[in-house]
Amino acid sequence: MKFSRPLPFTLAFALGIALTIAASPAARGDGILPQVAARKTLRVGMLPGLAPFVAAGPDADALRRLLGDRAPPVEHATDGRAVCGFDVQLAAEAARALHARLEIVLVDKLDDLLAGVRAGRFDVVMSALTRTLDRAISVGFSDPYFSSGLQVLVRDPQRFDTLEAVRAPGVRVAYRDGTTAAAFVDRELAQAARVPFSDDTALYRAMDDARAADAFVIDYVSARDAEVRGRVQTRLAAVEERRFTSEQFAFAVKPGDPDWLDWLNLFLREMKTSGAFHKLASRYNPWFRNQQ
Repeated sequence: MKFSRPLPFTLAFALGIALTIAASPAARGDGILPQVAARKTLRVGMLPGLAPFVAAGPDADALRRLLGDRAPPVEHATDGRAVCGFDVQLAAEAARALHARLEIVLVDKLDDLLAGVRAGRFDVVMSALTRTLDRAISVGFSDPYFSSGLQVLVRDPQRFDTLEAVRAPGVRVAYRDGTTAAAFVDRELAQAARVPFSDDTALYRAMDDARAADAFVIDYVSARDAEVRGRVQTRLAAVEERRFTSEQFAFAVKPGDPDWLDWLNLFLREMKTSGAFHKLASRYNPWFRNQQ
């Protein structure tokens, strides 16, 4: 019986690389980059609501009025709504770099962002989305482009001077359902009485209602937005005067397309090293100036 001679290591390694490249989405022609080039359109999924990242309809008009002569440009989503904000401008810059037209697809729920990009309804999510281990199971994430975190806000800072005090049984803790705030409550405030809300507007209303809850777990940017736009009139204090988590916003893509992810990461690096990113961010100083 004759045995074939093993390939030299360098030849075997080169063959392995060639097979890997041949199997990649870009090599097959079905990756996002060749699709964008063919259709000359970049499709971006967004969830409106978290200003100043994505504002749509009347919220977009309000954001522009608030910023006055520094108002951001307006794009229009596929449903006809006007949309503007920091992520909208980043998306426009990405489309320009790809020599493509920008197409914004608005969704109504956070879960629709991840499901939509997995199903190919849009090419990328750019919508103040926090990258987490759980979400990274089903989508790919870019490098982070913004850092935020969760605060616990209370009406009575003397009673609730530490997170441990908020953990007491019976303390009513409000948060937006389906977000990292909900996961934080499950993990850190398991004994609390949960008061979930479906959207930020309902949560803001609860902050002005002394009967609604004792404490509120909310993203720093959301809390800052409520303050800047006067959406909450009640003066609330941050427990321990700090953020209890560090959350990184990133772009989300359908998994299995490393070339597309590499392009998005390079896009972010180029925006930051050129100063264009910080120039865009400076427009939103009322929200970002205390960001650390």
